This record gives sequence, structure tokens and C-alpha cells, in this order.
Amino acid sequence: MLRQINGRPILSYTLAKISKVTTDSMIIVAVSENPHDDVIAEYCHRSGIKCLRTNSDDELIYGLKIHNWDFIVRLDGSDLLIDIEKLKSMMTVAETNCFDFIKCEPNASLKQDEGIQIIRTDFYHSIKNNIKHPRRFDQVFLWLNKNKEIGRRYLYKNIHKEVSFQPNLNLEIQAHIDKISQIFADSHKPSTDITLQNIYDGIQSGFKASPWHGSAGPLMIAEIGGNHEGDFEVAKNMTKLAIASGADCIKFQLYHGDALVSRKESPERADHFKKFELSKEEHIFLANMCREANVKYLASVWDLEMLDWIDPYLEYYKIGSGDMTAWPILEEFAKRGKPILISTGLSSTEEVLQTIGFLQRINQNYTQSNMLCILQCTSMYPIPDQDANLKVMDLFKRETGLSIGYSDHTTGTDALLVAAIMGADALEFHFTDTRDGKSFRDHEVSLDVQEVISLKEKIKHLKIFQGDGIKLPQPSEINSGHEISFRRGVYLSRKVKKGEIIDAKDLVFLRPAHGADARDYKSLIGAKALRDLEPLCALNSGLDY
Repeated sequence: MLRQINGRPILSYTLAKISKVTTDSMIIVAVSENPHDDVIAEYCHRSGIKCLRTNSDDELIYGLKIHNWDFIVRLDGSDLLIDIEKLKSMMTVAETNCFDFIKCEPNASLKQDEGIQIIRTDFYHSIKNNIKHPRRFDQVFLWLNKNKEIGRRYLYKNIHKEVSFQPNLNLEIQAHIDKISQIFADSHKPSTDITLQNIYDGIQSGFKASPWHGSAGPLMIAEIGGNHEGDFEVAKNMTKLAIASGADCIKFQLYHGDALVSRKESPERADHFKKFELSKEEHIFLANMCREANVKYLASVWDLEMLDWIDPYLEYYKIGSGDMTAWPILEEFAKRGKPILISTGLSSTEEVLQTIGFLQRINQNYTQSNMLCILQCTSMYPIPDQDANLKVMDLFKRETGLSIGYSDHTTGTDALLVAAIMGADALEFHFTDTRDGKSFRDHEVSLDVQEVISLKEKIKHLKIFQGDGIKLPQPSEINSGHEISFRRGVYLSRKVKKGEIIDAKDLVFLRPAHGADARDYKSLIGAKALRDLEPLCALNSGLDY
């Protein structure tokens, strides 16, 4: 129960979940009187949770009975993934007073999980003499599970969606603890909201290389887009430079102008796109340039007729902001089933959620974070700094549980750096050979090769500051001895003779933290000195009291 997940014992997570359905005063941690359980009792004391210590089943039941509780909910203290909704439902059943024994089907994926069990205290007393080992509380439930004809029973079956992937988790194995720790650290949810499905999804994703991982952390996408302005030689040169920059992915736009823009309604814009077209052969040449350099090729495919011949070169699809509501187009991509990056410029939260829902209805694989990445984007060139609105990434993460990223249209690299620190899984930015002498709008918001190189190095360095998200004493703190020298221990303010009772006024709290922990000061009040104690000596349990 005290094995650590990100600096917190498993019991801490379990108690936090239970506290969502009842008050701390209604929670009791039952442990044996064996000395090896002293640490659990100490933890409960520090956490303000009642701890009942007994080796006797009858004493345990009596200890609970004095609270005038009609029934007892038995949980495994190491089950950090308790289904709160299931617990609420079972407690509602118990409160009908129609049943003596209520249990749920155990979760076979967690070896130590015994499920949730509820027993009426009066019922327990009526059957305890039938049990061969009445001093062991767990024998009560084992006996009831074998003697299914005894008592009024209710078997709670899990009516919720079954998890799609069930690894065999064992919280006694450190490697499994490490996996769960990282999932907790990476989650944007409170720990009490993390479900078994989240754990399974996280582990499953861990078995696959995330498509949203780049050499500096986030996937860095250099979008040449239309910056070549229809000149294939320029496109080739920009691709060489983008490869040299260290970008993880180089992106283009595929379209036939007449299949994208209405020439009748917008003739000038149609002419623009027509001018910027590259041929099938030219796009395939650029895709092979990327492939040979071990850099990913990506394209916003705006003409579905082009998708079949470019698809073999695409590891994933990119949906631009303008196509986020083009559901007939999105349907074709979703059916093909590759990971998707989707920009959200021009859109409201509701529109984004609607489109995500649409993709997931077409293909349920898009419920997985390694399959769908939502990019915050503002569709203007350039945008004022405040219009970057990077906090929307947090909104997307919180509301969808999917991967998040940022598609940049600011000038400079500040927004990209902030997005990286905020946890962006993918960063998209426009790329050019030079901004000098260029009139096409996209060049103004584009980075050149040296700026991308510098950006990567800065992201790598800033990622160091982020750490792993696990709050524990750091090596520098431990190696310096500051855990002891900076903290306070319990000391005596006066001389105390052997046999004397220690009073609150006899205690002072000083650095270094030798002897008793200052958090346990109340347990020293009323203790008897085992020997003569000098003023300002640190008090040590078992030696001094």
C-alpha cells in the first residue's frame, strides 16, 4: 500500500478516490498489530485518517460497530484504480437494506484486486461461528464466496464499456509501477479522475512509437506549403534547407486549383492556387528527397483525387483549418485510418468537438491520443501575439484527452517555445529559404534554417527544466544532506528524568531533523522517558521514550 507512485503511496490515491464518495471520518484503514504495519499506521496518523489496529476479526467488527454503521464497505487499500461510479452504485444498493452481502465481479487485470465487497454487520455476526478461521477478516468473504446460498446477495456486474485492452498489471512489480507512474505524470487529469481505461490506453500507447515524437521532444513540422510559389527548383532547395534544419517532418500542400476554389466566385484566388501548383511527379520527387534523408514527408491533401498516389508516402494525414468542417473530405481520411493532425483555425470549441466526434464515429481508433492530434491555430498571416491563444491547448487536452499541438502564424519563435513548454506534442511552423525580397504573405511568418536549428536547441534545453513531472527530493537535495539540515526534528527544551512524562511545553522543533519527525509531535506528548534526557537533545523513538 505504501509503494510510491510519483512520490505518493498507493494508499494515498486509494483514499483520495474514496473521499469523493464519503467523508474522511467514515474511512478506517484496518491493519494488523504487527510491527511491520507501523509505517501504515504512521502514514494514517499524518494524513488524518483513522487507523484500526487489530489481529482479531471480532475486534475489527466491534471497532466498526461502535460507529453505529449498519454495513461495512471492504476495499483493497492498494487498489488505486477503484471505479468510483461502481462504488457509488453498490453503496446505493446497500442503503436499500434489501441485501446482506453485495459484491462486484473482480477486475481480472489487476492481480491484487479483490473487488468491492459490502457486508451488513448484523449479518456478519449471524454467520461468524460457521467460519473455520474467524480471526481472519478476509476469511469471511472467502467463506461467503464459497457458500453462495447463504444470505441475501447482490452481484454487481460492470455495466460500463469494457476496456479494449487489458494488460496484466501487478502493483508488486516495479516495472508495472513505473509504467503507471509515467501515465499519471503525463495526464492532465486529477489523479482521482484517472480510470482503468486511461491506464490501459496509456500502456497500449507505450507499446507503440508515438507518431507525435520528434528529435527535440515534440514533432517539429516545417511547412514549406506554398512558399515555393510554384517553382520546383525553389521547392527542392527549400526541402534541402528544411532537411538541414533538423525538422522532423517537411510539409507541402497538394491540390489542383480548379478543384479547390470556385473560379466563378473567386477568380483571383483560383489563379493564385493555379500558379502555386506542383505536378504529381514533382511532389513524388520531393517525397523521395525526404525519405532518403530519413525525414518524414507530410502534405495537406486538398484534392482527394491526389490521395491515392501520394498515400504511400504519408505516415499520417494533416487536415488544415479550412477543411476542419469539410466532413465529406474528412470521412475519406478517417476510413483510411492513419494518424491525423488537424488544425483548428476559425473554429469554436463546439465545432472542434463536433469534428472530433465525427472522426471517432467513422473510426473509433481516433479516440486514442496516438491517432489524433489537435492543433491550436489562428488562421491569419501574421497574427497579433495575443491571438496565438495557447491556453486553448490545455482546453483541448482537458476536454478530449487527445494529443495536442500548435500551428504557428506569429513572427519569431516565442510562441513555439511557449507551446513546447506547455506540453505541445507537435509544432507546425512555416518554412522558407529567406524572407528577404518575398511578397507572398506566408514568408513573413516563416522560419529559415538557422532559426529552426536555434529553436530545436532551445526546446531541448527548456525541456530539461521541465523534468519528468514527478515530485520527489532531487539528487542535488539528497547529496547535499538538505533533507536533514533544512528540516526540523523534535528536541527537548529542558532536562527530563527517567520515568517522567513528556509534556507539550517540553518540546521544541529545531534543525537538523534528527530523531523524531516533527509531524509526529503529538505522539510524544504523554510519552514516558526511558532514561535521563538532557536539554536540547533530539528525541528518538524506542530509545528515549
